[in-house]
Amino acid sequence: MSNSGPDTPLKRQLRDRKDRKAYVDDWALGEDELDGKRSFNLQEKLESDSYSQSYVREMSGSDLTITYLQRHGFSTPLLFREKSGLGLHVPTSNFTVNDVRTCVGSRRMLDVMDVSTQKNFEMAMKEWQRYYEDPNKDKLLNVISLEFSHTKLENYIHTPSIVRQIDWVDCVWPRHLKEAQTDPTNIIDEMFYPKVQKYCLMSVKGCYTDFHIDFGGSSVWYHILRGAKVFWLIPPTEHNMKLYEQWVLSGKQGDIFFGDTVEKCSRITLVEGNTFFIPSGWIHAVYTPKDSLVFGGNFLHSYSIDKQIRVANVEETTKVAQKFRYPFFTEMLWYVLCRYVHVLLGHSHLRDIPDMEPPQKHIHLTALELHGIKAIVTYLHKLPTTKKNIPDLIADPVALIKDVRTLVEQHRHDLPDRSVTGFPVLCNPDMKYGERRLTFIKSFVGHGGKMRRVGPKGPALGAKPKAKAGPRRRRTRCKKCAACHQNDCGECVFCQDMVKFGGSGRAKQTCIMRQCLQPMLPVTAACSICGLDGWGQQLALPVHKLAKDAPSSLMECSVCYEIVHPDCVGKICPDISGQVNEDLPNSWECPKCVRDGKNSEYRPRHFRARRKWDQRRKSAASEGGGALKEDDDGPMSDESDSEEMMEEHKSSRIGGHWTFTGDKAPPMKMSKHEPDRLTPPPEQSQRNILDDLRGDMMMSDDDDRDAMTPSPTSSPNMSRPPTPGSPSPLTSQSRGSN
Repeated sequence: MSNSGPDTPLKRQLRDRKDRKAYVDDWALGEDELDGKRSFNLQEKLESDSYSQSYVREMSGSDLTITYLQRHGFSTPLLFREKSGLGLHVPTSNFTVNDVRTCVGSRRMLDVMDVSTQKNFEMAMKEWQRYYEDPNKDKLLNVISLEFSHTKLENYIHTPSIVRQIDWVDCVWPRHLKEAQTDPTNIIDEMFYPKVQKYCLMSVKGCYTDFHIDFGGSSVWYHILRGAKVFWLIPPTEHNMKLYEQWVLSGKQGDIFFGDTVEKCSRITLVEGNTFFIPSGWIHAVYTPKDSLVFGGNFLHSYSIDKQIRVANVEETTKVAQKFRYPFFTEMLWYVLCRYVHVLLGHSHLRDIPDMEPPQKHIHLTALELHGIKAIVTYLHKLPTTKKNIPDLIADPVALIKDVRTLVEQHRHDLPDRSVTGFPVLCNPDMKYGERRLTFIKSFVGHGGKMRRVGPKGPALGAKPKAKAGPRRRRTRCKKCAACHQNDCGECVFCQDMVKFGGSGRAKQTCIMRQCLQPMLPVTAACSICGLDGWGQQLALPVHKLAKDAPSSLMECSVCYEIVHPDCVGKICPDISGQVNEDLPNSWECPKCVRDGKNSEYRPRHFRARRKWDQRRKSAASEGGGALKEDDDGPMSDESDSEEMMEEHKSSRIGGHWTFTGDKAPPMKMSKHEPDRLTPPPEQSQRNILDDLRGDMMMSDDDDRDAMTPSPTSSPNMSRPPTPGSPSPLTSQSRGSN
């Protein structure tokens, strides 16, 4: 209470605003992120007729095609009352937050905002579910972001087909870098590509996101699975962009409703089942009238390049923090130039990607693409040297820029009508998208390069990835060997991490003794040369995992990890034969690696599980108990006999030691005078196991228990974007030495 009397004049106290509010994107920050209490009446903005004018175009899903974009571009928000024809797959409307928890895991940590305190904190998915479903909420919380790629949830969501065809992440970003991504979270240090394609937004009633532009000028698709959303939309005219910059820099977002400062602002309400597309640069605010569950994603593309770069400049002007910007935005622009030059001129500027024959027929570019390519070159040229972020995969950026200028000169007179082909220039027009996605894409052979970081925590392109993040060719269990039928041993480092054995459950790896001895190539594997599967048939979506009468004819190289038909690679290397690996099905050293001598100096693939079973046999033989007996034909039967012995020797663990109730010595029993090879000392167990597993086959502990076969850890080309500090591509210096 103030001590001033009735005669004391009241002084106006201004709110102390220490930090200027920065522009943000609505995936990255929570809704209702305002500095203090709003001065305007939000309910009035929801009911006012001032925003009745609509900028939105309503369409049917089948009308949104490449032809439409080539003819009209993508500059108007699009509303689809139903998702039919979009190629969008989402769960049914009875999908709940509990189902999200089941798919991403109860221990998945979420970024959550407390709206009342404006503080961010972490909350486990299980705790968030309890809060979301509690009818008596004592405070307003909202999930900041949940990008669910590389989780089980991504299997339930297929992005709209038009997005899959034009998204630069799929069309431009080096495929081997995206395949190197294994971490499901959005930790920037573990990110190998712009991981912004699939988001789940869980908002409670009353949340509000103030006006903003999505990061990097990315376009957005937005599907309302449950609940509703209210959008205010402002077109990205140059005048509105200037007003937006002034509004953000003024720090008065809580006092001024930005929709009232522009000439026209539109409001639209989305309900359950609606799908909404927001073009690049549109300024919008969002309100949640009731608890909602929304799926969406961000994407950059070739039909709004000018606007995307304009928004990047707005982010610079408004001092947006790096963690709230589109990941690897500048690196993506370099790859876009490389891709256009490769497709239209046949010149490859990426390491280990060969040149190809230029198209025999002239390909006409749309005006949006041609102007966009010019805008990219101008934008990169104006960047300071420390922010050009040239990827290490680009051998000679100066030569690339020269080729881009040649490309622009050749296409300056392209005809608009001839550019409407129905196929995107940056994608293979001869292959359907589903086939393009399933066909194996050749991995890159590594080159040296030091890890560099963007800012304090950013990763670097061209750097060696961590071993755990190498590209993986998922093999499946044979379901026949002894390991597939073995129970968890309870002793290895992975068992000790399991929850049922008292561990934290963070490793999520299968027991070493349960790692399949004969993992098979999946039925979805395809030849990288002809695109056919192991039975000479075309892959189709969905792939039905039917039993095959004959084994797959595909072979996977243990050196370069390329999957091919022997007949297909035989046409390339007719006089050289591959060396078959007898220890692993469908594995060999391919003729190309034999021809190039790459098989002479490489670490062969060893299997920890196979060595463990060999140790078990030797141990049992030394005890003389005949735990694994010889068949009449000579070799030991390690499946039926081991199962018989495990049944015969029922065991229990007491005080860290094993006790057995059978009459014979257990199969895993060690001599008193012999080192315990299966259970090393606690202080050495984890280190020894990890050392032995380096280069070995790793097994995922998912429900399907698939076997994972990592590529060699010495593949530096599986790299991350570089930090600022790269020399300018427009100078005489070349980064080939980097």
